[in-house]
Amino acid sequence: MGVEGWSRFTEVIELLVRDPLLVHDSLMIQGEFAARLADRVLRDVQVDAALFSEPIAEKRGPLISPKMYREIVLPSYDPLLSVLKRHGVEVIVFVSWANPRLLIPAILERGFNCLWAYEVESQAMDYQDLRREFGRDLRLIGGIDLDVLRQGKEAIRREVAEKVPPLLAEGGYIPMLDGRVRVDIPFDNYVFYKRLLENMIGMSR
Repeated sequence: MGVEGWSRFTEVIELLVRDPLLVHDSLMIQGEFAARLADRVLRDVQVDAALFSEPIAEKRGPLISPKMYREIVLPSYDPLLSVLKRHGVEVIVFVSWANPRLLIPAILERGFNCLWAYEVESQAMDYQDLRREFGRDLRLIGGIDLDVLRQGKEAIRREVAEKVPPLLAEGGYIPMLDGRVRVDIPFDNYVFYKRLLENMIGMSR
């Protein structure tokens, strides 16, 4: 919907209330265009996964209701999901931010099978809780709190040791930080994290 700032966000939210059909139809046009483009590319290129970037949430939850998301947004993904399935793309990744937890049942029903969440609300989006609730059907990428890299080596060790080994043991998990490494992260802490993670991955093989 072209949301790149607060003023545009306000316009779109108001439009969802005033004229949801217009929003639905606009999204369908975009979805059908993406499907045609993907179909042309996938005739010649084999891909490992498809990523859908959906910055639809903040720390308290989704910015629109799960019902509205099911009825207005998700239908626009159907043409592209159909193309991906036809071309044998097996991993469909839902990329989001903060706390999209209430939307997970809807995306699973639609055919998504992997979640990659950035800069999450750590309690609501705890990956071990998500695995217990949704099972192995929901593959996971990320889940390691970026903020621990600002807190020192013991915090890093605790975070990685608590989260990574059990998820690796179950499979369907790629361990990564839940955000980009910024300039305020001490380099020594980052190196310590990377080596610790490499050792754990090596031990799990």
